[in-house]
Amino acid sequence: MKNLLSTRLTVDYPNKPRILGDVELEIAEGEILGLVGESGSGKSTIALALLRLLDHKGGKIHGEILFDGRDLAKLREKEMRKIRGSEIALVLQSPLSSLNPVLKIGTQIAEAWRAHNPGNAKQWKEEALGLFSLVSLPAEPSFLDRYPRQLSVGQAQRVLIAMAILHKPRLLIADEPTSALDAITQSEILELFRRLNRQLNMAMLFISHDLLSVASLCSRIAILQRGQIVECGATEQMFREPRTEDTRALLQAVLRNPFAAQPTELISHG
Repeated sequence: MKNLLSTRLTVDYPNKPRILGDVELEIAEGEILGLVGESGSGKSTIALALLRLLDHKGGKIHGEILFDGRDLAKLREKEMRKIRGSEIALVLQSPLSSLNPVLKIGTQIAEAWRAHNPGNAKQWKEEALGLFSLVSLPAEPSFLDRYPRQLSVGQAQRVLIAMAILHKPRLLIADEPTSALDAITQSEILELFRRLNRQLNMAMLFISHDLLSVASLCSRIAILQRGQIVECGATEQMFREPRTEDTRALLQAVLRNPFAAQPTELISHG
């Protein structure tokens, strides 16, 4: 498969050099790559770096971010705005805090639509309701009149996903999208990502500290420790023959959990 994304990047913050060090990632068209690491390892920094959002936080990127042959690290902000949301989209981990509490769901979706379709502003409602069916939300105009406070956490996460895929991006970055959800809703959201991947051929970077969720969804896994990728490989190979101590430690922590599914079971459902 052709690579959609290929990176080699280092990230520095003022007084905090090499938050990320020579991070190399490749994602093929239509592939789901899992990125696993402990809190503070740099997972969210990678997500923001790929979208060139670190400038607002004082971060500086060195290296390259090749997306469909273009080096995003060299693009001007005006050019990046055309790519964010349209070709690369982001789903965050806190759905209710990510939505504006004083605006109706329909208003927020309409704003997201107009950002990349200013000349066709009236089509947003038809697109939104079609996506609601795809993400298992009520495909009814009355749902657009709800406020975020009237939604469950699971519904809010589905609204965020619908907004992220509104423009059919080629790459979806999901940063801890199930961490705020209960176990049943987590399973439903993971199944939703599988369906989106199959139906839209949408590549995904699925970021999580939960190795079990990643193993059930992703064909390959990259392990991030202390700002560096220490191992990357096929999910089944990662479970059967981990090459590094960091990966072995993560696997042992999972296998010691008596409530965890067996790795082979997870892989067979991925």
